[in-house]
Order: sequence, then structure tokens, then C-alpha cells
Amino acid sequence: MRRSPEPERYTLRPEYFGGLIYDAKKAKTILLEPAEFAFLEKLSAKENQLFDDLTLGNDDIRKRLIDFEKMGFITHDKNGTISLVSVRLVKPEVIPTNCLTAPIRVFDTYTLKCNLDCGHCMVNSNIFVNEPNRRTIDQTAEIMRKFYEAGSMEWRFTGGEATIQADLFDAMQIANELGMNYGLYTNGWWNEKIATKILSSGVDELVISLEGKKEIHDLRRKNRSFQKVMESSERIKKHNLEHPDKPIKVTLAAAIGKDNMRDVGFLGDIAVEYGFNLNFMPLKPSGRATVDLSNEMPTTQEYMEFARNVQLLRERSDVRQSGIKIIFKYKDLFNPTYPNKSDQPFPFNFSECGALTTAISMMPDGTLFSCPFILDFDKVGKFTGPNILNTSVQEAWLDPRFQKFRHVDKLECNGCRYYMKQCRGACKATVLGYGGEIKDGKLLGHDEYCYMPLMPKEK
Repeated sequence: MRRSPEPERYTLRPEYFGGLIYDAKKAKTILLEPAEFAFLEKLSAKENQLFDDLTLGNDDIRKRLIDFEKMGFITHDKNGTISLVSVRLVKPEVIPTNCLTAPIRVFDTYTLKCNLDCGHCMVNSNIFVNEPNRRTIDQTAEIMRKFYEAGSMEWRFTGGEATIQADLFDAMQIANELGMNYGLYTNGWWNEKIATKILSSGVDELVISLEGKKEIHDLRRKNRSFQKVMESSERIKKHNLEHPDKPIKVTLAAAIGKDNMRDVGFLGDIAVEYGFNLNFMPLKPSGRATVDLSNEMPTTQEYMEFARNVQLLRERSDVRQSGIKIIFKYKDLFNPTYPNKSDQPFPFNFSECGALTTAISMMPDGTLFSCPFILDFDKVGKFTGPNILNTSVQEAWLDPRFQKFRHVDKLECNGCRYYMKQCRGACKATVLGYGGEIKDGKLLGHDEYCYMPLMPKEK
């Protein structure tokens, strides 16, 4: 599969703070000031602008336009006339305050079925899950086009295990034709046929679960699953060497508990060997983990030591030389290079995770929901939204149930010296999983993984 001829690479849309432009090739979002958005909006209407006229006597504008040209979405000809390149303008019906007009990314739970039966599965997947109302491929196409027209340009197929669903590659082709940046979350248990389809699909990103050494990974997942991940990694490495012009970005994802904390260095070795990024997230009190791995949830002190070891991994010479990313978004308090985004507009100020701020999740039948980690204890649908087949993207995105989850006062985080600087604050799923609640716009309860009180005091 190859991308459709010249799909629009950039999506331009207004936001309450001005606007944004999204680069589907690099999966990158560029924030725009009101004047910058207005200028690009004029260009999209084919209103010619001269570079010298715009920048005369204004070094800031000149620098910004040069930056835009380097990013690739504007150009100017020999006469100095500026034009937009491969940009589409999205015009939402409503521009809400302190919230994006639509999600940037969709996490598509393509199926709840899975060829494994993992002890920490947040959605209780297995091969016997019944999906009587699962959407058809035509409905999937309708849904994807709805999000595309609303300005969403990232699509991530997840599960369950999406690769066991027969029409997955038809859906990936739809994303391809729309010019979306699309990826696949997978357990890596592929046969030769599936591997060939994935590697030839044009997929932008693969996220593969790897929990640690063979003994731990197989115990958590299934006998021989570690071997399957390694076989898939070899296939990807070979593919990337043969296609240096468009390698597939790969991230290894590990859910960290007491049982695999000591495998940080081992996972780093694997990531360096294959040139894959590495993403750490703690086990959370949700799904099957609350039963099968309840004894493996780290204590606050243990989680702090784990966070320290992640930073030590980053500082290893081979990791630095490899150029891979060690991703640890969840309380990265030992990281001196964590980007301070506290002066940016919501949701780019790192005050929240991506759930309902930059991303939305969807069930196999098209029902939208806030966060996969709270599905197990959201039985009455307090934070579950409508079915996208029955409504518009913006109406669903601004649903009152989502608004209650999106904007919450994190009482424990108020005044914390790390909040929005090296931490996105208390995880709502973790607090809810340990018996907390969201009430009257406040997050009530404690995040057991918050180790800020154990950190050295400021001098």
C-alpha cells in the first residue's frame, strides 16, 4: 500500500489561543498566535502576500516566516509571493474556550478480542470476547472521514489485538488515502503473512509491548510471546535497513510493576540494539491487573527508585549515541531536560495527559470514551460519551460527560514545584482506581505514584 497521490500533509485549524497546524508526516503540532493563524488563513484563501512587504522592519515576523518555510508549509517564489503548500483549512462550527476544537489523535480500540490473555490487560481482552455490535468496515470508513473533516489527523489502531481483525488492513488503507499519520499498537505475535502486510502497509508507527526479560514477559503474557516479539523486531529492523527513506518508527512499551522493575537496563539494551524508542508506564489499578497483578503494584518508594533508574538509563553512553528516546511522561522528576510547558495554552501546558485533551478513545462499536484505564469502574458511563455514528465529532468532543473529566482541579498538585514542569500531575485513572472520585470539578483522592514528598527539599 502507498499513500494516495499527494494527500494534504498539513492541517490548519483555528483554536481559542489562535490556531494550530499539524504535520502528518512528522506527527508534529505547531501552535499559532492569532496573527499567525489569520495570516495563514488568508493564504489558504489564495490571497497573495509578498514576503518583503510582510517582513519589512519586523525581524520577528521575518524569523517566523522563515521557520514556517523550513517546516515546509509555506514557500515563496522568485517574485517574493508567499503560498501555502499542501495545507487544508478546517473550519469548526464552534471554537470552545480552554479546549481544542477536536482531538488531534484517535485511539481506535479496533477489537476487544486478543490472541493473548494478559494479566494486566486494562480492557479484559481475550479470544472469547463477544462483539455483537462491532462496526462494519463501511462504518469505520464513515467514522474516519468524520474525524478527518473535523481536523483529526492521527489514528492509532489498538485493542485487544487489532491484527487478528480481518478488515484491519482495509481500515489502514482508508487512513492511508486520507493522508493521516497512522499507527498500530500490537503484542508483536505475528505470523509471516501478518508481518508482511504490516510492513508493506505504509504504517507510520508501531508500538509493541515488551515487559522485560523472557521469563517476565512470558509469565505476564503467554509462553513464547517474548520469542515472537524478537522475531517481529528482527523483521522490522530488516525492513528499515532496506527502506532507509521511510523507516517505520517503533516504540517498545513496558508496563512497570514490582516484577519487572529490575529489567530497565535489559529493555534499554533491546531498544539500542534495534534502534527502537522505549516507553515506560506504571501498572495501574484497572482491568485485569486489579486481580492478577494486584501484588505487583509498586509502592511510592519503589516507583521513585524506578524513576531514578529510568533517568540513569537515559544517561548511558550507548543510549545517548543511539539517538533513541526514553519516554517516561508519568512523573519524570529526575529528568533535568524535561520541557517546561507551563507557559503554553491548555492542553499543551502539560497540565494533563492526552485523554480528552489532545486525544479521544473509541470502542469497536463506535462508542467514544475518555480513558481505557477507567473503563472497568465507569460502569454507569459517567465519563463515556456517545456513539460517533450518531453524532458529529465536535458534539461528541464537547459532551458534558467529557467536559467533567477533561477539566478537573487536581488539589494535590496545586502549588507543586514540579507540576507542568516535570510532571503532568495526578493521574485521574490511578486516583479513581484507588477509590478516589471526581466531584464538583475536583479530583478527590491520592495518586499512589506521586513521590514528590520524597524528593529533596529545595535549597
